[in-house]
Amino acid sequence: MIGVDTKVLVRAYLEDDKDQAKEAEEFLKNATKEKSLFISSYAILEFVWILKIKGYDRKEIYKAVLSLTDSYGVIISQQDIVLETITKYLNGKADFDDYMIVVDGERNKTHKLKTFDMVLQREIKDNQNVL
Repeated sequence: MIGVDTKVLVRAYLEDDKDQAKEAEEFLKNATKEKSLFISSYAILEFVWILKIKGYDRKEIYKAVLSLTDSYGVIISQQDIVLETITKYLNGKADFDDYMIVVDGERNKTHKLKTFDMVLQREIKDNQNVL
């Protein structure tokens, strides 16, 4: 099993540095062929953030994350949380990282959330769960 850094994912996806993009694409191709690529949920979090900064919209980011989670030979940590988070992100207005906190909390039986983020407060289905 080989882990991959966010920058490798970004270079392969954005192809914004020709040399690194080629190296990243070759690495990913070989690692997935051997069914041994591990992507941390934290790398996905950073990947989403970078795509957002680069001007990608929610739908484009959603598709990019799904392409990673659906890739043959790839293991994503907390994949269930990542998938639920990216779906909430696609359909909502809060940031990906905020939804990840909500989903992770729900999975760990958190019944209330303290946040100063007004967008997130409005996005949480049952506002009684916000402190």
